[in-house]
Amino acid sequence: MNERTIEQVLRAHTDEWMSIPGVVGTGLGERDGEPCIRIFVTRKTQQLLQKLPSAADGFVVDVVQSGEFTPRDPHGI
Repeated sequence: MNERTIEQVLRAHTDEWMSIPGVVGTGLGERDGEPCIRIFVTRKTQQLLQKLPSAADGFVVDVVQSGEFTPRDPHGI
C-alpha cells in the first residue's frame, strides 16, 4: 500500500520531470478506471520515453503527447 497520495507523489516529482527537455506539464488523470499521473510532452519519442518512468511510487504514469502549451491572455484579447 502506498504511503503517499497520488497528489503528494505528483508534487514530489513534478520539478524533476519538468527539467527534462520536451516535458511541458504534469497532472492527474485516469487510465483503465484507475487514477494515474500524466506527463505531457511536446513529442512522444522513444528517446524521451526512456527518460520518463512508467510508474512513480506505485502509481501508473501516462505520457501524453500534447504539443507546446501557450499561456492564454488573462484578458481574453
